[in-house]
Amino acid sequence: MIENISNKKIANRYNELSIEKNFYIESAKECCKYTLPTLLNFFVEGNKSWQKLKTTSQSIGARGVSNLASKLLTAITPVDSPMFKLVIDDEVLKEELTNNNSVKLSEIDTALTDYSQSIQRAIKASGDYAQMFEVWQLLLVSGNVLIYDPDDNSNIRVYSLRDYVLKRDRSGQVIEIIVKENISKDNLNKHILDKISAINNSLPSNSNQKSYDLYTQVLKKGDCYHIQQECAGVILEETKGIYPLEGCPYIPIRMYAGSGEDYSRSFVSNYLGDLKSIDVLCRGTVEGALMATKHLYLVRPDGLTEIKDIEETENGGVIYGRSEDIGVMQSGKSGDLRMVSEEASKIEKRLSQAFLLIEGGIRNAERVTKEEIKSSAKELETALGGVYSVMCHSFQIPYIKRKIWKLQRLGKIRPLNRKIIPIVVTGFEALGLNGDKEKLLELLSLLKEIFGMSISNYIDYDIVIKRLANAIGIDLQGLIKDSNIVVSEMNNIQKQELMYRLLEKILPTIINKAENLQSVIDNMIGSR
Repeated sequence: MIENISNKKIANRYNELSIEKNFYIESAKECCKYTLPTLLNFFVEGNKSWQKLKTTSQSIGARGVSNLASKLLTAITPVDSPMFKLVIDDEVLKEELTNNNSVKLSEIDTALTDYSQSIQRAIKASGDYAQMFEVWQLLLVSGNVLIYDPDDNSNIRVYSLRDYVLKRDRSGQVIEIIVKENISKDNLNKHILDKISAINNSLPSNSNQKSYDLYTQVLKKGDCYHIQQECAGVILEETKGIYPLEGCPYIPIRMYAGSGEDYSRSFVSNYLGDLKSIDVLCRGTVEGALMATKHLYLVRPDGLTEIKDIEETENGGVIYGRSEDIGVMQSGKSGDLRMVSEEASKIEKRLSQAFLLIEGGIRNAERVTKEEIKSSAKELETALGGVYSVMCHSFQIPYIKRKIWKLQRLGKIRPLNRKIIPIVVTGFEALGLNGDKEKLLELLSLLKEIFGMSISNYIDYDIVIKRLANAIGIDLQGLIKDSNIVVSEMNNIQKQELMYRLLEKILPTIINKAENLQSVIDNMIGSR
């Protein structure tokens, strides 16, 4: 059933909240202008066309955003390893291990790893990764982006800052989201169009209007989010829904968690001054270089050399004239261009460091060691630690909780115990270094240095293998032999080795006795 909300309540609310984001929209346009001009195209209502920003005179902004977006893609949403791990509350874990002596910590870790891997496989199957690169590009340039995760198993949809408005409370939690979309008339049911026509006499269902604005409102009420849609002043009753906080399909992401701010400034806006400067310098350098490439010969008007002879004579030919009559026009601006180029190089180096273009932060020399490159990369990546922390709370945790809730609802995974909490891997570990694996290998190395070959007296290799497999996210099913089989095989090998050693000891004695016996027999035969 469809009911009317007077005065187009959601549409008016959207227009009201749009005023508050105008500053961020203008900032996003400016950032797009000097990085990726085609990333944000804005529809001009009066001209009924899309506004495209002008291209830049430099490419370092585009390269920097693309490079940083790639790093965020591989660090925050890795494909080859889970972006999160599941752990149990310490008190619950102690109680479980105390009450059930047959349960080992390694078995619990393995079970949680298997559960997280099943979630990771479902995320891969959904096709979300295909949209993630655009998410990080929009986030870096505009500072804000909205993700919609449908209730079915299809991939996510991405909305830029131009498509939605929102409100947050003082703690930063979202309390209201309104998304504006333009939907084709063909995608609306006839009874909806008839209802719209009845309420809005100026918009009959058979009119020439080809599309309508569809508004989706997400409103936080208590511990739930209430969702409804409005089209042409009509609330679509069949779209109403209620979701728990961890199951909301709309996930707004922002670059920085500004206190009391609904939106966030972008990463690019922090370096907009350098981007503008290098754009001007590059444009001036290119224009100066083009002027320098123009070659003109000047002939004295009262000289003996004829211009016609110079134009018609082939290369290497001979004509009558004097060299004093001919000169080449030069701009004389090579020194100025060199100064402009040097200043542009300084700014480019600063921007390369800011956007993690590692080659821009490494000294220009013949012998640059691998450790220098590694140290430079670590220093630059550590500088973004704050960004990863914000992404943890703004994107990763809501995204994983939404996926777990949806997969449980679809019956893809079994319900998760309330005492099991998803913990997101962030910081420098999220940049590709697996902390658990590195720490475990470091421990084994130290123990080997201290105890030598007797390390086996202190280490359970079966648990070590499981811990390493859990750390790097590998399923051991069918890969590692059962410990009982390994013990049996080791016992057989030891028995064989023991038998070989005994044979090595008694074989010479047997051979000597056999030779002596043969000698006795030969003597007896010879005496006869």
